[in-house]
Amino acid sequence: MSIGLKLTERQRHGTKYVNMADEKNASLEEAKWWIERGPVKERPKEPYVGRGIIEKWAQALLKDYNQDQASRNVVDINRRVLHQAPLEPGQWGYVSLGVGNYSAAGLAKIKNSFKLPQTARAVIVDAGYSVRVLITDEPIGERIIDINFTPAPSLDYWVSGELVEEKTFSSIDDALKKLKTLVPTYL
Repeated sequence: MSIGLKLTERQRHGTKYVNMADEKNASLEEAKWWIERGPVKERPKEPYVGRGIIEKWAQALLKDYNQDQASRNVVDINRRVLHQAPLEPGQWGYVSLGVGNYSAAGLAKIKNSFKLPQTARAVIVDAGYSVRVLITDEPIGERIIDINFTPAPSLDYWVSGELVEEKTFSSIDDALKKLKTLVPTYL
């Protein structure tokens, strides 16, 4: 008995065909088998508490750290060093931190690479592995150029105790080359 439906060749042989859009969705869902779909489990995190001597020391040191106060202290130290150095205009001073000495050739290279303006003074702060150069003009401490000669040199420019500008250099030679023109403009 026939109902009058015409079957296609595919339907007569029992082959099941799926719409292509449905096939893409199914394969996409199968590809996501590795994604966890259950609720996210929050594991209680144990607060890190330093257990070694160094960790305890660092934790105690930084417990009440105030970055604004630290910034003021740096500026105050720079001013104090510059005021305490009995330098005449155009002179270089030297202060060692007692942790080693920067090479004499390196110090000479820094001093000879750029000329101080007539009324400026400079103090070299020797930390052994690196050198900081503090330069100021009249009035002493009003404008301070703080140059750190490390493997990645940097310059901080301070006016009236406020950090105005920061620069980094790719190398000591790059810093010395650029400082020839920068130092006079800052002072």
